[in-house]
Amino acid sequence: MTPLHSPEMIRNKDIVVVGLQPWDIKIGSNCKNIALELAKYNRVLYVNAPLDQITFLRQRKEPAVAKRLEIRSSGKNLLPIGENMWNLYPKNIISSINWLRGEGLFNVLNKRNNRKFAADIRKAIRELNFKDIILFNDSDMFRSYYLEELLEAPLP
Repeated sequence: MTPLHSPEMIRNKDIVVVGLQPWDIKIGSNCKNIALELAKYNRVLYVNAPLDQITFLRQRKEPAVAKRLEIRSSGKNLLPIGENMWNLYPKNIISSINWLRGEGLFNVLNKRNNRKFAADIRKAIRELNFKDIILFNDSDMFRSYYLEELLEAPLP
């Protein structure tokens, strides 16, 4: 896997985009605009952040969360959103860990969260037959901290 560090023209690649903004956010975002530009010459998987336990429990009736739960239970969480572009709604719910003090337990649970997140992404990568993947991370510092190493391992 090659991390994406510069905006030079990239063609005929498979790109996984992770970030803080879900695809269906009502406001515009640089990450979405970059993904749309990349999809002009590449295949792009735009990955929404997974739900965490607190959001799942406290906000399940909110329209955005209810939509994710409906998609999650439908079994069809990989949706086409344009030519060469798909949106993944992760099925796994991750632990809410941002309140933890001390880095030991945080690091253990964050790695577990990253494994769950990576499992959802790897399933989509297999479905789309993505090969030499470029990972574009738009400021998702914790949920995607280990993704490069977790996605780099050969797909089963």
